Amino acid sequence: MVAQSRQAIRSWALWTLTVPAFLLVVLVDLGAIGYGVHAFTERPSWRGLDVVFALTVSALIAVEGARRVESRRRRGGALHKDLAPAWMIAAAVVLHPALAILVVVLLRIWWRIRAGKCIPYRWAFSTAVCVLAVGAAHAVFVSARHLTGSGDLGLVVSMAAGAFAYVVTDTLLCGLAISLIIPGSNRRETVGGLDDLCTDATAATLGCLLAAACLITPWFAFVAIPITLTAQRALLLGQLETEAQTDPKTSLTRVDWWRRRTEQMLRTSRNQHEPMAVLLIDIDHFKHVNDRHGHLVGDEALRAVATILRSAIRAKDVIGRFGGEEFVIALPDTGIDEATVTADRLRNAVANSPLAAMCAGVLDDPDLDPDTFRLTVSIGVAVYPDDGATVDDLLLRADRAMYAAKAAGRNRVRLAADTVPLHHLTQFPEQTEPLAPAQRPVR
Repeated sequence: MVAQSRQAIRSWALWTLTVPAFLLVVLVDLGAIGYGVHAFTERPSWRGLDVVFALTVSALIAVEGARRVESRRRRGGALHKDLAPAWMIAAAVVLHPALAILVVVLLRIWWRIRAGKCIPYRWAFSTAVCVLAVGAAHAVFVSARHLTGSGDLGLVVSMAAGAFAYVVTDTLLCGLAISLIIPGSNRRETVGGLDDLCTDATAATLGCLLAAACLITPWFAFVAIPITLTAQRALLLGQLETEAQTDPKTSLTRVDWWRRRTEQMLRTSRNQHEPMAVLLIDIDHFKHVNDRHGHLVGDEALRAVATILRSAIRAKDVIGRFGGEEFVIALPDTGIDEATVTADRLRNAVANSPLAAMCAGVLDDPDLDPDTFRLTVSIGVAVYPDDGATVDDLLLRADRAMYAAKAAGRNRVRLAADTVPLHHLTQFPEQTEPLAPAQRPVR
């Protein structure tokens, strides 16, 4: 029995963490335990249990009612924002810290029961973060209350300050943990993007309203349930819009959305008399990857190339999957020289990347030899206004330049200016539209 217990302890995922991540998890857990012990030690009485009951039960009803929506919203990454903190923020404002911690623990235990499988140390860490965030919110609320006085405006300001403290504490601790546990995570994956910020703001606002309602009577907490369920569905709309714009295989934008964004950028460039470049990128001999290793490896290779390209461009550049093994990038405020440098940097980034390791990490295919599994890309470059005045013109010229790169031996960059001029092509109307991906020959 003892040997089995030791073996079970050795198998904990906690021991797989790096030293910095392990130390952070342990320190946060110990900090939450210490704060909880201190809060319960100084608790003078148990008045306020009716508020604990009202907040906990209404939160559980809201969580259960939104379970389908949250399951739909939940992304594959470690970061997930919802409106559950609203009840914890309200508890931090209107209750003694000990009772606020009780609300947190009850909600987290329910989540653990309903979640089924989870990584224990992550559940414990998330619970500890919520406890510390509640402590920060309560401390800031009390301090702000002393500074602002007993007026109604002071109460509103104090509640807002407490809610802000909760959100900041939760965001910083979770973001730091994700960055240490999952090396290479970007800012959006650690602290979230604009949608996540809006979710935090909604939870903070709802928490303040819940706290104000509970000061009148705890049973007002149940009024927040339909509001929360409606807000959860509203949060889902943003994700559905994002999914509609995103190619599921590469996580890049779909070509129709890319075209709309590029047309907007082109109008801006035209109004401001600035250049704009379009790059059309095609993976060389991609059919050989599918034929030799299978389509699963091909899909992983496609995702790997998409990741490389996306990480090597600026934030204001717009990249999309054009179709098949082709990608398209719009570079605002970019002339021919800068576009050429960018295209060559992208070409080198793909040619020099360890694609075998990136794919083998998912599929563990022994045939993915890093010495032989290499991919290259051919890139065509077209620049507004010299190579065309519309998105279709630029795509056409970039497409022909990309074919020129392939004809020259592949793994090259070619400029539209070095191929047939556009006014020569317009003599043949049937050739002025770029070929759809499905119409292209195998390369």
